[in-house]
Amino acid sequence: MKKTNLAIVYVYAVFAMLCWSFSFIWVKQLYEMGFKPITVVIFRLAIASLILHLLAKLFFKKEKIAKEDYGRFLLLAFFEPFCYFMGESFGMLYVSASLASIIVALIPLTTPVFAWFFIKERVNMYEMFGLVVSFAGVLMLVLNDFKLEGQIIGYVLMFVAVIGGSCFGIVLKAITEKYSALTIVKAQTLIGSFLFLPFFLIWELPSFLTQGFQMKAYINLSLLAIFPSSIAFIILTIMVRNLGVVKANVFTYLIPIITTILSYFILKESFSLIKVGAMLIVILGLFVSQLERLNGKNRSLAYEKN
Repeated sequence: MKKTNLAIVYVYAVFAMLCWSFSFIWVKQLYEMGFKPITVVIFRLAIASLILHLLAKLFFKKEKIAKEDYGRFLLLAFFEPFCYFMGESFGMLYVSASLASIIVALIPLTTPVFAWFFIKERVNMYEMFGLVVSFAGVLMLVLNDFKLEGQIIGYVLMFVAVIGGSCFGIVLKAITEKYSALTIVKAQTLIGSFLFLPFFLIWELPSFLTQGFQMKAYINLSLLAIFPSSIAFIILTIMVRNLGVVKANVFTYLIPIITTILSYFILKESFSLIKVGAMLIVILGLFVSQLERLNGKNRSLAYEKN
């Protein structure tokens, strides 16, 4: 597939992280309206799947998935959204939100290990140093609210989310060179919907049927489907194709920064100088992790000018 201009990829990356940051706000509001975790996930996936299929049918040339790749697409959807959302949604019932955010922030740190082992994607010193610095910034963001508590099952479930998020990027990298971002996300959301369906029917359908119609809830579900579940995943696919799994995952450290800012303005949560300092550290780590690629880009431009 065709590579995208590096500067555009970075702009896309920030927008994708903005989409995922808003998702925490929208999901929290849905929970407050009485919606349960799997209900939220399956509705956002079903709506996203419908939108993506209509978009592909109306505006893009049909792209057929080869039979030998069926297993890869099933594995892709199994790791994310299925494993990730199952682990995160139910894990947060047993551990604090601050602890959960720290565990999920391990995904960019564990991804290099999986990437090296499975697809031999190398990690340079800039990337590792940037990852560690950004993780330290994330720790600072949640340090004031952090308590080491919770049940063992909560830790296990949260690490299921970490493994799902890490392995997702590995499988995604293997198919980005062969299929368009739209085709990948379209198949991923459709398969994900079917994976969640039995659990929704068994566990949460009775509760959903007792709820009355709430326009605000369906607006939130539509926003979740359009932005984090469709646009953000399409952008992530473009990022993985152009930056690689490790460099693409580093950008997820922007999510707690953006979420903290959004929570301050929308949910009226507290803000402090410590959080500002933590955000600057995260951004510094993100910049360091991209130094080798940026230096390579600058050298290429200098060579072209000469």
